[in-house]
Amino acid sequence: MNVSRNELIQAPRGTLMPITDGPALTQEFVYHPESGANLIDLRKIWSSLWRNRLLVLAIVGACLALGVLSIFLTDPTYRATARIEIDDQPVKVLGTEEYKPSSPQEADRFLQTNVDVIKSRGLAERVADGLNLAANDRFLESVGVKSKPGIRREQVISALQKNLSVELPRNTRVIPLSFDSKDPKLAANIANSYAENLIGANLQRHFDTSAYSKEFLKNQLSVTKSRLEGSERALLGYARSVGLVDPSAGAGNPDDPANAGPHSLTSANLIDLNRSLAAAQASRMQAEGRWREAQGTSAMSLPEVLSNPAIQQMTQRRAELEAAYQQELQHRKPDHPAVQQAAAAIRELNQQIGTMSAGIRNSIRNQYMAARQNETQLAASVGRLKGATLAEQSLGIRYNILKREVDTNRQLYDGLLQRYKEVSAQAGVTNNNISVVDPAFPPMIPVSPNPLVNMALAALAGLVLAAVAVAGLETFRDGVRAPDEVEERFGVPVLGVVPRLSAREIAAEALTDPESELSEAYQTVRASVELSAAGRPPKSLVITSSRESEGKSTTALAMARHAAQSGRSVLLIDADLRRPSLHGLLGTGKAPGLSNLLTQPMQPQSAIQQTDTPGLSFIPAGPKPPSPAELLSGPAFEKLLAELETLFDQVIIDSPPVLGLADSARLAAAVDGTIMVIEANRPQRGAIEAALHRLTSARANIIGAVLVKFDPKKADVGSSYLINYYSYGKGWSDSDDDRVSEAA
Repeated sequence: MNVSRNELIQAPRGTLMPITDGPALTQEFVYHPESGANLIDLRKIWSSLWRNRLLVLAIVGACLALGVLSIFLTDPTYRATARIEIDDQPVKVLGTEEYKPSSPQEADRFLQTNVDVIKSRGLAERVADGLNLAANDRFLESVGVKSKPGIRREQVISALQKNLSVELPRNTRVIPLSFDSKDPKLAANIANSYAENLIGANLQRHFDTSAYSKEFLKNQLSVTKSRLEGSERALLGYARSVGLVDPSAGAGNPDDPANAGPHSLTSANLIDLNRSLAAAQASRMQAEGRWREAQGTSAMSLPEVLSNPAIQQMTQRRAELEAAYQQELQHRKPDHPAVQQAAAAIRELNQQIGTMSAGIRNSIRNQYMAARQNETQLAASVGRLKGATLAEQSLGIRYNILKREVDTNRQLYDGLLQRYKEVSAQAGVTNNNISVVDPAFPPMIPVSPNPLVNMALAALAGLVLAAVAVAGLETFRDGVRAPDEVEERFGVPVLGVVPRLSAREIAAEALTDPESELSEAYQTVRASVELSAAGRPPKSLVITSSRESEGKSTTALAMARHAAQSGRSVLLIDADLRRPSLHGLLGTGKAPGLSNLLTQPMQPQSAIQQTDTPGLSFIPAGPKPPSPAELLSGPAFEKLLAELETLFDQVIIDSPPVLGLADSARLAAAVDGTIMVIEANRPQRGAIEAALHRLTSARANIIGAVLVKFDPKKADVGSSYLINYYSYGKGWSDSDDDRVSEAA
């Protein structure tokens, strides 16, 4: 052809360097395998993990599940710990005990003695007998001992001593007492039983009572009790004689603030009625306000009427009947029975609504009248009780004197009784020097197996396996996810990226919408093609792909339309003589077409068809010839192409796939430029490499590649900026421009 082709060789990865071939520049694709110099790329590692996050989560989750399963398959051992404090001197209860300080050596010896007592057989026997462990089959099972008749009690005592652990810490008097068992509740019960039996044994050894103090307090209680009973009888006799009723009598402690209320039934009633009167006044005022509002408002505007469910239903029913009435009037006269029946139903509903709303208004008035009557009655009762209360106040002076005497005797009696109880309780704990600091509770987490260790090992194993799995998938994956992979792997510049359509979108409809992401993407591809040549864009282009169904026909149609919309005369040729598809996308006939022009003596204008896009003409494939490859490789095609280039500004050819066929290589060798269409996320790395090598062998001018059906969510993290790349400015209107201008 008279148009020289460019040939480029590849220098370092990702760059193309021109070489001279006579006076013109030629472009040739030279493939170099990926270099292993930059294998450690943290961004790519993170991208690989993020793409395979579900697999990573599944593997880690499975390993964690196995770790959990191992925990459940292993019988757990629980350790319950009770902490006791052992003091070398008894606690002062009555304040009269003598305190004799001891040396540090004596204190350590004393604590060690108590530790030996805890580990002794005698205390183990007390625990076994107290909990009746010899008859408890669950205990021996929980400590892993097989029961043997005849020596069962010895087995229990031996198991208690074996699974008991007592430590003597330094610089403290708090001793932890622990017991291990497979049953957490049983372990806590045994640990607490050890602490309780240790205290019980200590009390039994040092038990002493204060008989004199108890007997003295007992006699004083008897005298004080008689005095209290006499004063209470005198108070009751006076109250009966004058007719006073004290509602606080027998209420309990006189110092209790609850007893600070009225001291007569009359005053108590006065207080209650006064509170009721205040509430009645508030209720009357509220009811009066509602009634005044109801008087000045129509019945249908009252909130009670509007919120009434029955009225709401009837109002809705009336609206339905009125709608039906209006519909009947459109078809019948007003005197028609059906129309009159609908009007009668509406009148009846109006009457029912009016009756019910009037009833609601009357109920508001009745509530107001009832509240006013209740207020009047309570006011009269309060007035009567005021006089009775004033008459009782003169009689309450003597009553208060007697009541204070009763209160004094009661306080004295209560104090003696409390002291007697304290002395009786302290008699058994006078010399107790052991106390429980923390009782043992059923542990929630076993000491063996350790869940944290098991889960940590399971998580580590899961991460290692997930890393191996992800590395294997990334090593053997055979698809292109991101645009930069096209240049890195194959050394072909990316002319544009076409996003994947959603399931609801249709490619043909999206191409007709100039604001769609698909149209914007192919506009970018067209601009890249026009800028690929220094002087002018290629006169003829071949759009091909390595395999079928990658989107080359859609790409050829989109580029032809956009070129025609820019004001050029463009010819689109369907050169896929085996499986043509462009005539279906354009809605034109299949013949006559390219095969007719190459096999029959006819003018190109006889096969050229006009499309709905101004400036875009189309030549279909025509009937399928016996040998499409030989037909396209002959001189007839080059002659036809040269003639068509004189008739149109640009010729775009949709060719068959490269692999398995010789058509695309021969077409690419005859045109000015070739564009490779690559489908994203399709396992075809070897196919792309083979197709590019085949085109290079035919000395095709590979301008670049178009990555179609691109999904940014499946690409590397660095390709996330392409998610909304083509949606920028979508939906922007002229009014928005005006607002921006005003703001500026």
